Amino acid sequence: MEDRIGFGAWINDVRLEAMPFAYWPPDLLDEVAERSLIETMRLQAASGYNMFDVFGLFAAWGWPVDIVSAVDRERDARVRRIQKAARELGIKLIYGLGVYSWGFDKIIQHDPAVKGPNIHAMCASREESWGWQKKIIDFILKYDFDGYHLEASDLGRCTCEQCLKTWPVLATYYNHITAKCADYIRKQAPGKYISAITISWADWNTGFTAEDKQNLITLSNQVDSILDQGHHGLFVKEPDRKAFVDQLHCKFGTSGGFWVYPPFRCHRERWFLPYTRKTGEHIQRLYADGGRSVLYYQGPINNPGVEVNVAFGGKIMSDVSRDVTDVLSEIIEELYQPKTQEAHRLLVQTFQLGEEAYLSNMNYDADGIHLKGQSTYPGPGELHIGFGVSLAGATSAVPVYLYEPNLNDQGRAAYAKGLEACLGHVSKIEHQVGAVERVQRLKNSIYHALDDVLNVAYARETMPKP
Repeated sequence: MEDRIGFGAWINDVRLEAMPFAYWPPDLLDEVAERSLIETMRLQAASGYNMFDVFGLFAAWGWPVDIVSAVDRERDARVRRIQKAARELGIKLIYGLGVYSWGFDKIIQHDPAVKGPNIHAMCASREESWGWQKKIIDFILKYDFDGYHLEASDLGRCTCEQCLKTWPVLATYYNHITAKCADYIRKQAPGKYISAITISWADWNTGFTAEDKQNLITLSNQVDSILDQGHHGLFVKEPDRKAFVDQLHCKFGTSGGFWVYPPFRCHRERWFLPYTRKTGEHIQRLYADGGRSVLYYQGPINNPGVEVNVAFGGKIMSDVSRDVTDVLSEIIEELYQPKTQEAHRLLVQTFQLGEEAYLSNMNYDADGIHLKGQSTYPGPGELHIGFGVSLAGATSAVPVYLYEPNLNDQGRAAYAKGLEACLGHVSKIEHQVGAVERVQRLKNSIYHALDDVLNVAYARETMPKP
């Protein structure tokens, strides 16, 4: 892959310590967040990534109306140290930029001229909206980031009468404002990497229409890559992908086919979900279809499953011809330093079994929609672990990945059995590895995941029947 991109996604998604009382997405940039970002980039550099794409360095929901007060002296210094570390590691730092949404809540509340029906998105029919977008771009450009991730649609579009009349089709609307930002950045900062992210540009079930695809072919003249992330399914269906990619004037990619969105409120060792085979095989198919970019989700690397997933992503993207088990085997050797063949073999089996025990027992798509009933699960998609992750900032500690629709009673039982076998493997060889602290984290992670699934199963059994 040419663009081997680690995706934050938000600055605290890779945080090495939990934030139990924070709201999503937490935009705190303190010593822990800075250290976590830099440690993540060290693993990325060692694994073959060449870019790190992250949101929230300056703002999350709302830029202040004066723009500049978003960054005080301390935050400025932290951002510049993160940039310096990225340069030293050979990683291009990509700034996650909201296009007419993500970051405009306070501006929308302040300026009636940009308000539409969507409280999170400025009206694209108003010239005042473009004025605010340019102000933010101009401020960010002063930091000389290596590139810009343009995201226009995660929080929806303006649906006022004029916008619907001018751009009745979702992709046409998003294509227009994305291209406008890309052109402006190109003129102000030639040579910077620009990616266009198509999350929510179309219906998850049907994907891109012929008109949508033609619009994207036009957009491909103005950006360096177009990324079809695949939260609930790919907009460009795999049988049609190669023919579409061949028509583009830029690179094309996905988010690796599957990822776990990390919970920021709970202990870093509370879940164990490796997925090296699933993402490895997806990336290999993507490459065969002409894809040359992957936006690979990251997470807290002190979680053993996340650490191996991140390292694996970089290595398989660096050489897609490699066997996925061989790549995993290499990572185990580097990270765990097994002293015996048995230790090496059982550690590899632990990560493979941890993946198989969960993914093979899911009954349909991670969100319980769109792919239900298909025989080829699991399809592309994002899996939320839970523990309070929600746009409303819920504080519950429910591990939603262990409940329906992700796992039913039979699935939980099978997953628990698999985790128990994993725990047995690690317990047997924990004294046969050089990386003592790392293997203890692995053991703890499996143990906590097993404890959670057994508690959920018990609660389901004892719950009063309706």
